[in-house]
Amino acid sequence: RGLLGLEPPNSELMQPAGLFVIILFTIIIDIGFLNILIAQLALAYESLKADTRGYANMNRAFNCVEIESFFPLSWRRKLWDELRFDAPVEFDLGDEGPAGGLQVVVPASKRDAVRYVPDRIQRYPGPASPNDPWPLDTEDIEE
Repeated sequence: RGLLGLEPPNSELMQPAGLFVIILFTIIIDIGFLNILIAQLALAYESLKADTRGYANMNRAFNCVEIESFFPLSWRRKLWDELRFDAPVEFDLGDEGPAGGLQVVVPASKRDAVRYVPDRIQRYPGPASPNDPWPLDTEDIEE
């Protein structure tokens, strides 16, 4: 130990300014490492929260299917017919969508929300006929 100079530090031999710099450096490094740890924990929690919602929905769907399997087939067919899954879902007047869904009316205030993403599908409501001309796009008119 003595040959390599690896003896424990002796604070009595250090000047006060050097001791202050070492203590300050140690405190700053500790705070920096704690900030990094907190940031990692926050990101891990955020991704875990998103995954948890998906797993909860999958578990809920699994439970619904399991409970439904206890009902007789005649009751399930009656429910299927009452929900009209074979009828197309109406998006707008004269704009019928695909079959196999339930129509949900969304309030107009939802479009004012910050996280609202508008539908990218352009819909042309009204009766459709192969003889009708294709509607003009408003962007084509402006050019």
